[in-house]
Amino acid sequence: MLVNSLQNDIENSVIFLSFSSKIKSMEFEEFVKAAFVKMIYEVIEADGKIHPAELEILNKLKSVIGFDDAFLKRARLLEYDNALVTLYNLPHEQKKALANILDDVAISDGAIHKKEMDLIINTFINIGLGEETE
Repeated sequence: MLVNSLQNDIENSVIFLSFSSKIKSMEFEEFVKAAFVKMIYEVIEADGKIHPAELEILNKLKSVIGFDDAFLKRARLLEYDNALVTLYNLPHEQKKALANILDDVAISDGAIHKKEMDLIINTFINIGLGEETE
């Protein structure tokens, strides 16, 4: 059990490092950050359980994306549909960054719950991810 836990921690660190350098180089306006954070928290809550590994990634993202606890509280109040509209209008590269984050948050607890997967797929569809060519 301890070995599995340590392996998960190592995998989560590698996952986080893989996308954090890409995101740090992007500039996000405050309303875009709020939409990102809203969707991240939606994935965290999707399965009805908030796992410590999901919160760990969220805490690491605070420095990568640039937000604090007060911002997180405000972003969680953002209407889901308003967040989708903001995300729909993002450049393809920022949509891909969000996709990586949402995927990484979903797998951070060691399993992807069906509700998490459904939410992520619906988000991708609603923001037009996959419509553009790279």
